[in-house]
Amino acid sequence: MNDRINTERVRIFSRFQSSSPATSFDGSYPMKQIQSRIRAVVALSLALVAHAGATAMYDYKPGQFLVIDGGTSPDKKFSIVSGENKAGEFGLYLRDARTKKLIGQLEEVAIDLDSAPDAYHAHWAPDSKHVGVSSRADRHLTRDVIYRIENGRAYVVETPQLMCRAVPEFCALQKGLGGALTLDSDDYYDKAWKVRQNESFSEITKWISPTRFVVSEESQWQVKERDPSATLRQYGEAEKSEDEGDESVALYHVWFDAEGECELLPNDKSQVLNTQPQKTKE
Repeated sequence: MNDRINTERVRIFSRFQSSSPATSFDGSYPMKQIQSRIRAVVALSLALVAHAGATAMYDYKPGQFLVIDGGTSPDKKFSIVSGENKAGEFGLYLRDARTKKLIGQLEEVAIDLDSAPDAYHAHWAPDSKHVGVSSRADRHLTRDVIYRIENGRAYVVETPQLMCRAVPEFCALQKGLGGALTLDSDDYYDKAWKVRQNESFSEITKWISPTRFVVSEESQWQVKERDPSATLRQYGEAEKSEDEGDESVALYHVWFDAEGECELLPNDKSQVLNTQPQKTKE
């Protein structure tokens, strides 16, 4: 069981490290099978799990800023950079790519874990008017923040969530058990729970048009008392723990894996148009 959990951690981190997405929304790859995927990497999981939790650090000079992975906009007018201001404070910024002048800090991007520029990933819309920036808020939590770029400023756009569109029954189960304890909860390690999130990854993998894009979303959960298998449909898998320790109730490990086509809406909103299980190369 521990190998299985560690394998999922390695897989999620490895997807985040890759600058070329392994998924395709056009259906050109056969459907991913969770069991075969786990078997393929389980032999490496223990060796790689330490690396998966490692931080990516860079020693900046005061006032030095470097372009993050994919940070330059298609029209070459803007770039997303990481670095330290003259006071030695680290952050991510929108920068004029021609004058090298900083426009403003992207304060919503998580920066507490990593500092190296290649630990942050930008995914620009083809018209350079929107960009998604992904980073790790925690060793097991990768977030994507979307910005609208207009009049030389960055405005936060609502980030779409796939899970409750893909598997509404699983979201209803969470609600029925008192709600989920998520990784960004302040009392994550202290609060009692019946549903707990252990891993979460979300990132834009492709822009289809200036207003439509594909999101990859993966997560791993633990559920007590109720078997969630039937709620996941083709989007995931649940496995009952064989080692429940002193627990008197059943414990299930849950894996969710989906990609979805999403659309930008007026007023910096977004919506999920459709979802499907992840597809990957064999």
